[in-house]
Amino acid sequence: MQKWIGNRPTLGQKALVTVYGKVLEQARHTVIDSTDTVLKVIEAEFDKKSGRDVKGVLVLTTTSILFLSRSENTVYTYNQVNDFRVQKDGNDKNEWQLKLSIGYTPRIFDDIKINDDSKEFIEILEHIVHHKSANVLTTVTHNFDNFLHADRLNDLRSNNVKITAFVMKRDNLGHAKNGERLLREKHRDAKLIAEGYYQSTKKKGNFVLVEDTDILVYEYDDKERTATLMNRWPFTFFSHAVVDQFAMKTVISREEGELVLTSSGKKFVGLLVDAKIAFESKERKWYQKVLGFRSGKWWKRAVASFMYVFGFIIILAMIFGEDTTETDAITPDTKTADEQSNKTDAEAERLAEEQQKQEEADRLAEEQRKQEEANRLAEEKAKQEEAERLAEEQRKQEEADRLAEEQRKQEEAERLAEEQRKQEEAARAEKERTTNVYYKNCKQAREAGAAPVHQGEPGYGKHLDRDGDGIGCDR
Repeated sequence: MQKWIGNRPTLGQKALVTVYGKVLEQARHTVIDSTDTVLKVIEAEFDKKSGRDVKGVLVLTTTSILFLSRSENTVYTYNQVNDFRVQKDGNDKNEWQLKLSIGYTPRIFDDIKINDDSKEFIEILEHIVHHKSANVLTTVTHNFDNFLHADRLNDLRSNNVKITAFVMKRDNLGHAKNGERLLREKHRDAKLIAEGYYQSTKKKGNFVLVEDTDILVYEYDDKERTATLMNRWPFTFFSHAVVDQFAMKTVISREEGELVLTSSGKKFVGLLVDAKIAFESKERKWYQKVLGFRSGKWWKRAVASFMYVFGFIIILAMIFGEDTTETDAITPDTKTADEQSNKTDAEAERLAEEQQKQEEADRLAEEQRKQEEANRLAEEKAKQEEAERLAEEQRKQEEADRLAEEQRKQEEAERLAEEQRKQEEAARAEKERTTNVYYKNCKQAREAGAAPVHQGEPGYGKHLDRDGDGIGCDR
């Protein structure tokens, strides 16, 4: 069914094929020419003149508009369509009604759900009807395995190919996927394409690519959809480098700088091993293997220390918290001076220990407060960065929508200008034809069916109006 909905259809398109699969398959053999290409399919209802409504699908191809249903099929070539009109379907704000001007009788299709697929359908129809060209790239005809990078877009536009707004939207899979697709096209035999960068005095690039003998760093610009090569080294460049593997990244260090991979670090190290490149794996001290101490960041160490001390205190409290004495069994009369002295010393030690515990608790509480403040600031920063990212994505989408709208308005203005020029050309030709009429005598005027000829009409002359009453050849 890829012929009807492409290789990356929406859920709505998949559902459409599920419902009308047999209708479409039958039409492929009986209605649609083998050389014709399907541009878009949407679900609609044909409002028949008899008052009968027929459910089916509207199909745009490179030559025709088709309505296919289980009971009947209708085909209109684009030459038959004079114009079309789209409006809200009654009181339902979520549906459209489409009127095709064909001859003297409009063809009405309603119950068209307003969504990205139907918007693309109308955009394609508008382009074909107004520009008389079916050279359109749609979500059905575009192969989404091929990224629409800058060079491909320029080639399409130079060949006057109309690219729908929905194609651009569906083709955008985000910075990481877009960059990987572009680099995969540039280097089809690459062993690895991963996000990363090279840092010496400053960061360079955002993708690391590994070929048979070389390692490359690229800078991918998602706004321009271009990739620029920043560095290229042979495998031997990383001989005797120091490899430090973290949980979320891998750092390959040399004196000149560091190659940092934020993904697929283990696979990269495996490629170095396969290439028989000698390197040093960084060993960590025993305490750096403890959770919280591996990254070396002070705030993580502080949090881990607090949690370990707090846990240790709880364990001690559980062990010694239930210890009791049996001094109640000793009467005052039997207490000696030494026992009184020991009691005083014990009380002093207890108070000193409680004071020490209180000071430790206060210190830990202060560290916890500082840690919570650091976490709060980090969270606020992350939220700010996320808000900026969302705002940038929204700005890009609005810019794409604006460009699409400007392109549509420009095309509409060109169409209106062309129609006005044709009308002015026809009026001028008619005027030249009528102003150059001349009748030698009334006989010639009568033979032409123009007699009598009134003053101001084409062909009037004083030689035809002997009595000067403004009417020639009236006798």
